[in-house]
Amino acid sequence: TALLKGKGGSMHMCSPDQGFMGTSAIVAGIIPVAIGVAWANKQHNNGKVVAVFFGDGAVDEGDFWESLNSACLMKLPVLFVCEDNGLAVHTPVADRHGYKSITDIVARFNCNVLKADTTDVEVIHKLARKAVDLIKKTGMPCFMHLRYYRYLEHVGVGEDFDAGYRSRADYEEWFNRDPVRLQRNTILNRRIASEQELSKVETGINIQLDDSIRKAKEAPFAETKELYFGVFA
Repeated sequence: TALLKGKGGSMHMCSPDQGFMGTSAIVAGIIPVAIGVAWANKQHNNGKVVAVFFGDGAVDEGDFWESLNSACLMKLPVLFVCEDNGLAVHTPVADRHGYKSITDIVARFNCNVLKADTTDVEVIHKLARKAVDLIKKTGMPCFMHLRYYRYLEHVGVGEDFDAGYRSRADYEEWFNRDPVRLQRNTILNRRIASEQELSKVETGINIQLDDSIRKAKEAPFAETKELYFGVFA
């Protein structure tokens, strides 16, 4: 059986002991949880900063705006990270937002705002460090806006260019900015590793992925009795 015994997937995981408080399949549903954890950290005065990740579709939800308002009002140590791919399933920003810039709106709150169009992991790491430093220095939350692209369909492993809401040309343009691809080139250019060394690592990862997929397909479905475990009643 799967990690969650057939009752969930990547949207239903948590590991509080490692500081990972959970995920949610409900759009924007985890953002209020992050606010609660940030409030608890402030009460304990433990110096911890909470980071919550969501897509641009989540800013269409009241949960986001209420949480942002509460975080600014209560001066909570929380980093809002908006991974903006310009889509909520198939609907582009132009058909959803009655404003031009989410960062301009958020900046009107008592909130630090940082943004970047880059997909370079090193640049984003520096930006994240700056965000955390700002939160600790000012005692106010921070909103970090990052631009990305969704390569495949909303829910899975297939392509959906035939749906007509985007083109393969967009895909090819963004693939040239793929963060893994950019970092791979950086590693080669800096001579941190050779092509052969990187290929060996990539081959090992592909073997592991293929093996995981095979095991998942061969694994039996969870037994009915699993329905009675991990529930409140």
